Amino acid sequence: MLQLLTLKDFVIVPFLSIEADKGLTCLTGETGAGKSILIDALELVLGARSDAGLIREGAERTEVSAEFSATPRARTWLANAGLEAGDTVLLRRTVDIRGRSRAWINATPVTITQMKELGERLVDIHGQHAHQSLLKPAYQLQLVDGFGATKAQRIKVRDAWLAWQEKLSLLTQATQDTDRLQAESERLQWINEILEELSPREGEWDKLSEEHKVLSNAADIVTHVQNALDNLRDGPESALRALGLAQNALRSAARWDEACAGFDASLGEAANILEDAARELSHRLDKLDIDDERLTRVEERLDAYWKISRKFHRTPEELHDFWMQTRERIGQIELTSDIAALEKSEQKAKEVYLKEAGVLTTLRRQAAQELSEAVTAEMQTLSMAGGRLEIALHTSEPRSGGLETCEFLVSGHAGATPRALTKVASGGELARISLAIAVITAQITPVPTLIFDEVDSGIGGAVAEVVGRLLRRLGASRQVLCVTHLPQVAACGHQQWLVKKHTEDGRTTSSLRTLSEKERTDEIARMLGGTVITDATRVAARELLDTAARAEN
Repeated sequence: MLQLLTLKDFVIVPFLSIEADKGLTCLTGETGAGKSILIDALELVLGARSDAGLIREGAERTEVSAEFSATPRARTWLANAGLEAGDTVLLRRTVDIRGRSRAWINATPVTITQMKELGERLVDIHGQHAHQSLLKPAYQLQLVDGFGATKAQRIKVRDAWLAWQEKLSLLTQATQDTDRLQAESERLQWINEILEELSPREGEWDKLSEEHKVLSNAADIVTHVQNALDNLRDGPESALRALGLAQNALRSAARWDEACAGFDASLGEAANILEDAARELSHRLDKLDIDDERLTRVEERLDAYWKISRKFHRTPEELHDFWMQTRERIGQIELTSDIAALEKSEQKAKEVYLKEAGVLTTLRRQAAQELSEAVTAEMQTLSMAGGRLEIALHTSEPRSGGLETCEFLVSGHAGATPRALTKVASGGELARISLAIAVITAQITPVPTLIFDEVDSGIGGAVAEVVGRLLRRLGASRQVLCVTHLPQVAACGHQQWLVKKHTEDGRTTSSLRTLSEKERTDEIARMLGGTVITDATRVAARELLDTAARAEN
């Protein structure tokens, strides 16, 4: 869960460092105080897109860091990414005035993509406009898939779809491009015949070139090597003879000066090295052969390489790979020309896809049934007694995502026929349904920290109190942060943060702090009655707090 959040020069916050606790924490404050700034900061440090506009006016850069307790999923991700995994995870992000962004995980520089991947394992954010996404069929299907944990099967379906489409593409190409493929095959066969006559081998050109260089200069090489041997060992004034004379002189001198014995030993080592070199040169000279017949054969082979390389506008070194590519393409065209085999292969790939998609359909039907029942049960507590949610899966054309589309059907009260969510749900109903879905799906997510940013907009009164209890119940097993403007919701928090805006010397800043129990009473009283807090609003606020506490017990 989130343990510590620190902001520096973020929007209108000069500096902020606040410790987070478990349970439900409600963020409140007057309209425009900057309650959502905290959410924006968390989104930034979790990998959201950066913007220089996030930097407080007059500052050079902004910095946000968040410390989390490490969950097993986070540790696994860190280990796979080659990053240090301890008891805590520290995420840090900076954005400078030029718009450049940098990110760190546990003090190690990382990419924004890596930060986002880890962030998805630590925090789940439900934005204040999340209910608008609920109207989109693609998002509805995404909720069903998430509830049913269908990811592994969806990957199988996608892979099967891609394999099927590849086979289908080959079949289509074969049936539509027969003339073109025939012309290409004839051209490649001609190229192959010429290359096959040469039969270039991998690396042969380089070896032939090196051999030709030696053979064509063999006489000069023999002369120079023999001269080297004469100077080293065989000549009357060779280096080894000179070294031998020098050693004899030093041995005579060593009878009176022991230091000369050391020089004698050094010259002995040098003589050994020269003797080894002379021996190797002698062996090399024995192998050198002026073979005019071999030289002729090598030159003919090189000439054949040159002629074909000019014909195909390839370098001699490229001819072997060019031949292999030509033969491979001929093989592909031959396979493509077998329409019956291609049809059989395409049909088999289609059957595999339909089988995997059928398994996904079964999983989705089960998940849709369970999700609709769970949301319907929650709707009864949100002033929608008798209402229900039905999730319809309609058969669609095959695609990478499966064989169905999704449609949420809702009835707001008993006796009403469920109709499409876009047609029957009012703004308030949509917000309540969205919240019910968010709470239910959040209960199954492995993410330890959940954030709700004004998801309670459009509701009030007794419904607001029920919403608060839902969030508090969720906070019993997860860390929940909720930005709210409703006193009934705020009263259900295990703790409460106050966001407040200040203006001094013409500059506006925002601050955040944890409220004491007395301060919570005053803040909720303000939310109930406005700027003027009376004894009556304090009593009402205290009653809300006590009611929330009693409901949990």
